[in-house]
Amino acid sequence: MGWRWVKTYKDEVSGKDTKRERFQEMLADARQELFDGICMIDNDRFSRSVKDLLTVMDDLQKYGVRLHIYSLRHVDIYSDQGRFILTNFAAFSEFFRGQLASKIRVGVKQKMKNEWFGRAPYGYTVVSDMVGNRKTNTRLVENPEEQKVLSLMNRLREEGRSYREISDYLNENRIPTRLKNKGTHSKWHPTTVRNIIIRSNEVNSEKG
Repeated sequence: MGWRWVKTYKDEVSGKDTKRERFQEMLADARQELFDGICMIDNDRFSRSVKDLLTVMDDLQKYGVRLHIYSLRHVDIYSDQGRFILTNFAAFSEFFRGQLASKIRVGVKQKMKNEWFGRAPYGYTVVSDMVGNRKTNTRLVENPEEQKVLSLMNRLREEGRSYREISDYLNENRIPTRLKNKGTHSKWHPTTVRNIIIRSNEVNSEKG
């Protein structure tokens, strides 16, 4: 007997934790016995935390829901040996995520200490001092208009709005994107809002 597709759950954020809108919706549906299996390409699409992965996996079993991981399709992850293999795969995912995040933090901190290189994150403008014909002391300064939009994004997010709801709100209220301010036709998209909020938090953290 073949499988019957019920629903697709796709979050706009990474699997670093379980506090994701669609992920929580999936768990709620599982507890309502809407389905008896969850399929995914790899375990890090489900969770990149060993603890979260195993905890949720065990919790779902109480409702008769099993995980089906394509990359481990030849492994019975519910056997002792299979659980050991899954745990090791999840541990590697968690380790590499931590290493990548650490490298990013070091890179941002180095830029903030010295000079800024590259494009300014949303909410900021890159300015430099001129010494003769050479630019020096290149740094980030807050862009007042974009900071207002950033504050609005964060407020809506704190109210529990999804990234899609925030992007729809910005478009409906005709709040221009950075590209539109430069004369290019552009609309807000959920992934753009997400990336702007995350990047802004990283910059503020390193400045603090």
